[in-house]
Amino acid sequence: MPNLPKKNLPLTLMLIGTLIASFSNLVNADTLERTIFSASGGKMNAGSDTLFYSFGQPFVATTEAALQIGFLPPSQTKKKHTRRCQVDTTAKEWLCVQFQNLKPSYNIGDKIKVDILINVKVNRLKPVDLWVAMQHAGAFFFKTHSGLNAFEPKAQAHKTNLQTLEIQHTILDFELTPGLGGNYIFYAVYVDKGKNPLQEPASQRSELVIGQTKLANK
Repeated sequence: MPNLPKKNLPLTLMLIGTLIASFSNLVNADTLERTIFSASGGKMNAGSDTLFYSFGQPFVATTEAALQIGFLPPSQTKKKHTRRCQVDTTAKEWLCVQFQNLKPSYNIGDKIKVDILINVKVNRLKPVDLWVAMQHAGAFFFKTHSGLNAFEPKAQAHKTNLQTLEIQHTILDFELTPGLGGNYIFYAVYVDKGKNPLQEPASQRSELVIGQTKLANK
């Protein structure tokens, strides 16, 4: 426990008591983190609970035995709802692509923001193209290499001649308005440079990644 000046101790205890009171009704909240790792700090008894504290970014969490309030170092703070490409960086090559932030459904007025995460490393003598397509009402639209929200019916690659690249960027960003409703399916796949996977299926270099969503009409 850190050494505190005695004249500040009453104020410190008052602040700790306020924190306990503020979070006492959240002990069973499902959204709280269950595992806490503290680099340094201390603890003190507060009634039937134990208060843990450390230094860094703020956290609040519960365990079966104690209520925990304090701070975590930035490196130990988790970002929720974020997935990264799982690649073996010891391998000679890897091909990973993921759709990010795509929700199962959207209502009128919702903000639709979909990102694509690209992580690829291949032999420079065997580069790849990335194709991204959207299917709606039986028709296919292909993500172009330029422009936000830019999809065209013409079959084309989204990014070409990839060798080593790790990037995340936005492919859709708009507010849903009436008239766009229906089921939408998104596809992403790496293929040999210059090949059309619709005409030459054997050119496929990665698994086909699929994402789905449903937009409301009203």
